[in-house]
This record gives sequence, C-alpha cells and structure tokens, in this order.
Amino acid sequence: MGEVRSGTVEVPGAQLYYEVRGSGTPLLLIQGGISEAGATDQLAAELAEDHEVISYDRRGLSRSTASDDVPVTMALHADDAARLLAALTDRPAHVVGASIGALIGLHLAVDHPARVTTVIAHEPPMSKVVHEDTREKELDTVAELATSDVRKAIRHMVSLAGERPKPEEGARPAPMVGDVDKNLTWFFANDFPAVRASDLDAGKLSAVPDLAAIKLTGGAEFSERWEYRCARQLARDLDLAFTEIPGGHEAPSSHPSGVAAAVRNLLP
Repeated sequence: MGEVRSGTVEVPGAQLYYEVRGSGTPLLLIQGGISEAGATDQLAAELAEDHEVISYDRRGLSRSTASDDVPVTMALHADDAARLLAALTDRPAHVVGASIGALIGLHLAVDHPARVTTVIAHEPPMSKVVHEDTREKELDTVAELATSDVRKAIRHMVSLAGERPKPEEGARPAPMVGDVDKNLTWFFANDFPAVRASDLDAGKLSAVPDLAAIKLTGGAEFSERWEYRCARQLARDLDLAFTEIPGGHEAPSSHPSGVAAAVRNLLP
C-alpha cells in the first residue's frame, strides 16, 4: 500500500491525527459518519499513485482529540481542514468528501477558497437544499434516541437509508482503530447537530470564486436516497454537472477502485 506518513496538527480546541501517502498535487479525503482515516485506505492508496493524499480523523473521533468547550459547527470543521492543509502543504488541494465530509468540503470552498482547487462532494446532507418534514421528524427521533442509547440511534438512522449496495470485489475497509461507542457518542453530541444546523445552500455556494471547481456526485445504485437527491438538486440549483459514481452513499470505502477512476475523470 506504500509508505504512510502520520502525525498530528494542533488546531483550536483539538489535535488532529493525519496520514499522508504519495506525492504530487495534494488531495484531501474527508470521510463521513464516524469513519476515521482508515475507512478509505484503499481509495487513498489508489489515488496516491499520482497525488499526495491526506486523510485524517475529524476532531473528537478516534486518534483526534477535542475539547468539549469548543462548540462544533460545520465552519469549525472547515477551519480544521484548512489548518491541516496549511500545516502539510503550501499548495491548494483537491478535496474529496462523502456525506458530512462532502459538506465540510463545500464549507471549505466557501470559507477558505484559496485552500482548494477542486471539491468533489459526494452526497452532502443538506436540508436547506432538499427539506422534507417527514425526514426531519425521523432525525428528531434519532437525536432523542441518542440521549440514552447511541447504538439504537445509529440503527434507526441507518434504517432511514434503506438497503446498502454490495461492495465491489476486493473492497476491505480497515478495521476501526477508535472506540465505536465513544465515536458514536461524540458524533451524536456534536457532528449530527452541526450538520442539521448548517445553513449552506446554493445562494451561499454561488459566491465561490470558481464555481466550476465544485463537482457533485451521487451513488449510481441508490438514486432515491435523500443525500443523493441533495447532491442532484444542488447541481441543478447551481447549474453544474451531476455525476453518478459506482456504489451508494458509502462509495469511497465500498467501491474504492470505481471511485478512484471517477475522481480522476472529474479532476482537471
């Protein structure tokens, strides 16, 4: 899988664990859910053939620390990503993110445009783009469940998404290093409400200096999933192309080879 260089970067109220592979134009991978850097090891290894690939554990997850005194927002996550890039490279980076990682990438493009050249946003969860009262009520239920049982909360949240596609042959995400229950507790207390509170929409994204640098994607196997529809609608709102890639919402980990090929096609 090639040499993996790891370390930590201090950011306000947290310490971020990161991994770097390869050389060339920097490319930042931002995972979704409670996934840590290892969830996309195979994708990182493929993209490292012609890029310097940076992955990290978001604040509060696994090998990254976080202070409970700093409120977590999507702007804070974007600032973390910008500071991580500033610490590791003096060049603007391509950004590939899925789910909350996609939303972070879009906030990064708005708040720190000089840090990015391309943002490939795979199925960002954006209620400002596709608002559904029924879904919001279900997410209220998830939030309530999480106050007493994070495992039950994540099961209910996963049930809202429906069936998952079969992974491509050879896809094997690395086992999680961090504690699942601790990560889930952090996620539901911080990241889950931060995503729901995000006010990012097409109007705010239209201020990005190079709008064509934003590439929106959805998993080809589940076009009715809400996050897929968010990406497709945002592309329509911004008059941008929308690209289907192999797999579903978790495509970067479940379809690493297919996603690597799609990423190369989308990058300038």
